[in-house]
Amino acid sequence: MKTKYLLTIVSIMIIIIFLSSCKEEAIVEQKKENNVAQSTLAKGSDVSSVQGDSTILQIKKERVKRLKKEHEKPYMVIEKPEKILADLLKSRVKNKTLSKSSKNNDSYSVQSSQSCYTLEVDVWVFEKYHSKPGFNVGIFPKTWWRSYIPTLTTLKETYGFNKILMGRNEIDNQTVYAHNQIVAGVDPLHPYWAKTSYVNFQPRDLYAFYMDEPAHSLDPAMRDSVSKLVSDLRGLGFTSSLYMAGETCEILAHKVDDLVDIINMTAYTDLDYDILFGCHRNIFSDDQRDIWTDYNNAFGSKFNHLWVSGELDRGEMDQLTGHAQNLGKNSIWLYAGEEGMSDQSYWDAIGEFNYYAFIHGYLRREERRFIYVYYYVGYDDPCYDYQITSWELGDIIDTGETRIL
Repeated sequence: MKTKYLLTIVSIMIIIIFLSSCKEEAIVEQKKENNVAQSTLAKGSDVSSVQGDSTILQIKKERVKRLKKEHEKPYMVIEKPEKILADLLKSRVKNKTLSKSSKNNDSYSVQSSQSCYTLEVDVWVFEKYHSKPGFNVGIFPKTWWRSYIPTLTTLKETYGFNKILMGRNEIDNQTVYAHNQIVAGVDPLHPYWAKTSYVNFQPRDLYAFYMDEPAHSLDPAMRDSVSKLVSDLRGLGFTSSLYMAGETCEILAHKVDDLVDIINMTAYTDLDYDILFGCHRNIFSDDQRDIWTDYNNAFGSKFNHLWVSGELDRGEMDQLTGHAQNLGKNSIWLYAGEEGMSDQSYWDAIGEFNYYAFIHGYLRREERRFIYVYYYVGYDDPCYDYQITSWELGDIIDTGETRIL
């Protein structure tokens, strides 16, 4: 009987010890969450109270995840946070000591931002582009969108397009671009209709009129039509406007270059022979840089307003905008009006084009500073652990600070 009671007492004690141990583990885990929350809140988290720790942590995690996803979009940041962290770890001062007061046995989190348990890096994120004096960065957008007019503000204020190609209807139905920022598209083979469209247009301060591939039509009366169109529009008072024409190859461009102020090239590849029109291209080049060089040699400063295709030139915009810079051209344009482009492809093309327009000096870039806070999650002394896998992103702080490059 005594043995039975003794076994019962021992069993009860074991259960009590087990429950106490579980409780201690739960308290330790709770302390870890509290420490992370308190550290984050002390650095400017948008949650003002530490009540309901799990809710706070979840909100913070979702915010960090959202910001990180936004910043990981192409061309948002120039230097990746992970690279900055790796470089910081490599450059840390050797033999740095860790004071006992900064250690936290219950958590990998930090008691002080100066301790070895956290690292902070500055990440500069794209905010918007700004135009530069003396440079034109233009676009022919997707004009058949229902949302075309609302996107004009984004094109101008966020992406820095200071010139745009439009038809008469678009010009009349928008107020974002001033007339002296607009290139009006006109039909070079029907001068009467072009003149009729602009006879009542006021004031007469459009930046330019653009005629697309007039010689490509092989119309025998083409030169007379182009000449009359230019004469008629100047006669209406558009005397300060530029007159532009684009052609697919140098041979065709020579048929109209004396009638206009600017000639540009409208083909986006060298990989075909356009024998019908007498255009012979270098089949060993997969983009238009060689033709740009030929145009520049043939037409000099009259060759400007260089077109880059939003669809056909993806992945080549670095080389193309760089070549335009090397040729000394101050006007580059994105032809983003291709049929069949999805909305995502359209904006991706704009992002790529403008990023490299900035890289090659055609735009200025405004960036916003975020602080990425990394916590130590490794198993060694954090002062001597230089492995990037030992650090985990715990917070992203928006400083509100901006800079313009």
